[in-house]
Amino acid sequence: MHRSLQQILRRAAALTVLVLSAIVLAYTAQAQTRIVAGMVAHGPPQWPQYIANEFGWFKADNIELDLIAVGAGGAQQLAGGNLNIAHSGYPDFARASLQGAPVKIIINDIVASPYAVFAKPSIRDIAALKGKLISIGGVKDVTLIYMKAFLASAGLQPSDVDFVYAKAAGDRFSALVAGGVDATILNPPTYFRAISLGFSNLGDIEPHARNIPFTVWAANTEWAAKNRAALVAFSRSYKRGVRWLYDPANKAAAVDILVKHAKQDRKDTIEAYDYLVARLKLFGVDGGVSNAAYEKMAEGLIDLGDMKKPVPPKSAIFDASFVEQAVN
Repeated sequence: MHRSLQQILRRAAALTVLVLSAIVLAYTAQAQTRIVAGMVAHGPPQWPQYIANEFGWFKADNIELDLIAVGAGGAQQLAGGNLNIAHSGYPDFARASLQGAPVKIIINDIVASPYAVFAKPSIRDIAALKGKLISIGGVKDVTLIYMKAFLASAGLQPSDVDFVYAKAAGDRFSALVAGGVDATILNPPTYFRAISLGFSNLGDIEPHARNIPFTVWAANTEWAAKNRAALVAFSRSYKRGVRWLYDPANKAAAVDILVKHAKQDRKDTIEAYDYLVARLKLFGVDGGVSNAAYEKMAEGLIDLGDMKKPVPPKSAIFDASFVEQAVN
């Protein structure tokens, strides 16, 4: 009886080990994937991600999203593997892809310019920018593409003005307020702060630069290959967030979410919603890059010296498979 009891105990212990192993394996299969996501700064461009966080969509897909402000360094940190995904103007990531870095655009999120050009009160029209100092995002930034089109509408060339560079709109706004520059390119919320302070609004960029995408999400391709399910889920939450954002019934809740997550002023946030969401509808619903948009992107990259003709296929800079697979 004693030996029989020992056998029973050994068998029970073995069974316990098997059960615990199965539990560990099941937990591992359901463990969260941490996505380290770089962005220029917190603000309206991350609205769909804030919405997904607020409603627990990432958590439901076993994703832990870590949003980090990295300023102008997103593409470099993404290529180096310090970030898993990153958000910035499309030329930053396209340039990295074309230079052979392990980087591809995965979501086209803001599909046109959200900017206007603001200047000192004494500057009343675009032509008056000749010879002036203008702050834009970077020497090879999408804001340069936008400013070239804006200046051209008044017969000006980039060589007719002087540029200085600051990636974040908040920094450019501060330079304008301090009198350090004559004009700059701003998007909400700084767009509305400039209006309230009496700076000259020389006009929106969008009518002069139709269908030129602004910002995109890109991924480190080596990390993406190992975490495909997480990126598909991220893309699905983006698309779901945009659909929710575009429902007028959700405006008040959307404002609350941006105020909470981006720490923005409520008045600024309401104005940002009215401009970006209700008026311009800048968030792409499907996250894709149309052929027409790619032509515009290619033109901009050629103009910046980052792409040459013949233009490579869209797949050279954009992996459409994640948004295509991300169906609700």
